[in-house]
Amino acid sequence: MVSIIVAYDKNRVIGKDGVMPWDIPEDMAHFKKLTSNNIVIMGRNTYNSIGKLLPNRINIILSRDKNFTVDGAYVAENIEDAFSIANNISKKENKEIFIIGGGKVYEMTIALADRLYVTLIDKAFDGDVYFPQINEQLYDKQITGMGADPVPYQFITYTKKNY
Repeated sequence: MVSIIVAYDKNRVIGKDGVMPWDIPEDMAHFKKLTSNNIVIMGRNTYNSIGKLLPNRINIILSRDKNFTVDGAYVAENIEDAFSIANNISKKENKEIFIIGGGKVYEMTIALADRLYVTLIDKAFDGDVYFPQINEQLYDKQITGMGADPVPYQFITYTKKNY
């Protein structure tokens, strides 16, 4: 299964100057709970913004730089190679594949995702990176949680119809 996990504001902003423009501890806990012991695919900018590999996950980083390496991670030059690595591991170890960003990686993979885990933040933030529009007709939508600290948000799961 290929899943996207993302937090965005009411205008689909996901980042500003290489970082998320909010700090919602419950969202980070939700992210950790879902992605732990699974596979995460991220772009190099997302990796750089995190500043380290995510523990208890198999990390795959996309980079067009053939000389880019990270000890303890797989590096793929393109999304096809990343999925090849992830699918081989997933089949052997029964792990879910999570796309964790950034914007360009989401654009390349949204049509391939079986499930979207979205944290919708009910506030507008200034940003320079956006999540692509979701074609909600393709998905069943379920609100799985909500909170208001420090800003109102909802956890929404979109599951591709006929999955």
